[in-house]
Amino acid sequence: MDELEINDYLRRALESAGGQFSELSVSYNDQEEEVDDGTAFLTDRPLTPKAEVNEAEQFHANTDNSDNRLKQIKTQKAARLVAEACEIMKLNQFLEANAKLSRAIQMKSDNANYYMLRGECCLQLCDFKESIINYNHAIYLSPDSSDEWEERLAYIHYLYSQILYDEHDYEGTLVQINFALHYSPNKFSYQCRKIAYLYALKQHKVCLELVEELLKDNEKAELYVLRARLNKLFGHITKCFYDVHKALELDPDNLQASNIVEELNKSAEDCRSVAVNQALSGNLAEAINKITVSIDTNPTIAEYTVFRGTLLRQQGQYDEAIDDFMKALTKVGEDSKTHIDALRQLVLTYNDFAVECYSKSYFEEAISLLDQAIKRERNEKGFYMNRGDSFRMIGYLSFALADYQQALELDPHDWVIISRISLVHHQYGIKEYTNKHYADAEKCFTTAITCNAKIAQYYISRAWSRFMQKHLPASRADLLRAMYLDSSIEEGVMLAARLYPNQNIDSILNAKSSQKILNQMKELVAGESSTHDQVVLSSNTLAHEPLADENIAQYKTWMDRYKTKNNDVKVLLESRPTLNQKIPKIISHQKVNQQENTTCGWMKKYFDSKASPVS
Repeated sequence: MDELEINDYLRRALESAGGQFSELSVSYNDQEEEVDDGTAFLTDRPLTPKAEVNEAEQFHANTDNSDNRLKQIKTQKAARLVAEACEIMKLNQFLEANAKLSRAIQMKSDNANYYMLRGECCLQLCDFKESIINYNHAIYLSPDSSDEWEERLAYIHYLYSQILYDEHDYEGTLVQINFALHYSPNKFSYQCRKIAYLYALKQHKVCLELVEELLKDNEKAELYVLRARLNKLFGHITKCFYDVHKALELDPDNLQASNIVEELNKSAEDCRSVAVNQALSGNLAEAINKITVSIDTNPTIAEYTVFRGTLLRQQGQYDEAIDDFMKALTKVGEDSKTHIDALRQLVLTYNDFAVECYSKSYFEEAISLLDQAIKRERNEKGFYMNRGDSFRMIGYLSFALADYQQALELDPHDWVIISRISLVHHQYGIKEYTNKHYADAEKCFTTAITCNAKIAQYYISRAWSRFMQKHLPASRADLLRAMYLDSSIEEGVMLAARLYPNQNIDSILNAKSSQKILNQMKELVAGESSTHDQVVLSSNTLAHEPLADENIAQYKTWMDRYKTKNNDVKVLLESRPTLNQKIPKIISHQKVNQQENTTCGWMKKYFDSKASPVS
């Protein structure tokens, strides 16, 4: 309450008391001024004949009249003193006024207005304790006026608390402001003052709770700035950031909020610079800690989040890296460079996570991760190859073949992709052979050889399927081709014992009838070693096999056939069962050694030894 409000309140209080005093002064002026000791009425009263009144009754009547007369005189004199006090209070002579009011209260101690006026007089004399006592007594004597007087009493406690605060008596300050809030619990200025006192007492947790309560009903910039400072004190930097920005929304010219924002931005950039230096030095853990501070300090900058996600990916913390990239994508527009970088890092993280799952035999989880990568990047052949490998490992050969074919369309001359396709057809042939469908198995093995003619196991498998169909010449030809590529293969030795009884491997290979096929194999291996073009083995002894001069045309026909079937395979892929298993969190930070490159290094030991081209 400022000086004008105090003067206005004092004026109304004086007028309120003055109305009563003027009434009393009228009754006082009707009396003789020299009568002030309360004894004159004894000589002026009319005499009563002794015979008419009983002596006892006469005594009591005289006593009552004496008491009433004395009270009336005291009341009148008290009123006169109060009136005089009111007049000199207008002249700011509060010390003299206080003395007169004290004398008036001695004569008339049951008048609440007198205590109220003396309380105001003590307030002007800065005697806050006496002022509070007088107001409390006034409220006690006149409960009907308690609302207005309690508001005034709350203000006196509030003023007193400020005086104690200036004297660094923080405990007393808190006591006084609590009294003020007791009488005016909804006064916003009192509540803010209490928060300041608690802050001075270092009761920061209580301060934060009170600020949050106030913000529920009062969205003021000052409160958000105060909460920002408290959050910063507790280390809640992100909350501090959002609080100061909220304060600036409410009051764009708020200097304190602007200063805090500048401090936060500078701190975030400094931490980012340190994180970059730590990352270049190979200290990734410390770099992650520093860039995390930058993100907490200014969470709106997407570049910080992308940088941390990249570091987490290098550390093998894929779950956290994916979360960071997803957050970064929501902070920037789709056309921005940061969005493009975050998206690229995200799909690579999905792929790396899938590699980790694959290495731990979590094939279905790897497929789910690669689904997410392919959903966001459809032109990366390595993702299709990796997902095809995962499908192949769980026996979904149709889906694996579809993925390999999709990868082949992106790069039609990739030897690794074609080798994988050959492996799938070989596995198809194994299934058919197991089911005793030898003719179908032979077709699958032939397709595998068409894709990769340098795998001895493929020839052995087709030789067995032809042997089971009694196609012995064709079976012998395949055996010779397999022996040329790998003479120590166990299945070949077993088959040779049946096709060439009582002959050893050397005699079989040195036989004149075998030289033509062996020369063809020599030319094939030499030609493919230099170009890696897929050619089909020619044999004049097999009518259903293409001639040597038709190798290139046969390869093109094979490509066209798979492109024609591609739509059917895609439909099959879309109908594959949903994998709902939860993706495990890979804790290990050890990278998977990749033989080919980052996106297609998943050859198992069998494939490395059996399906890789022979140089």
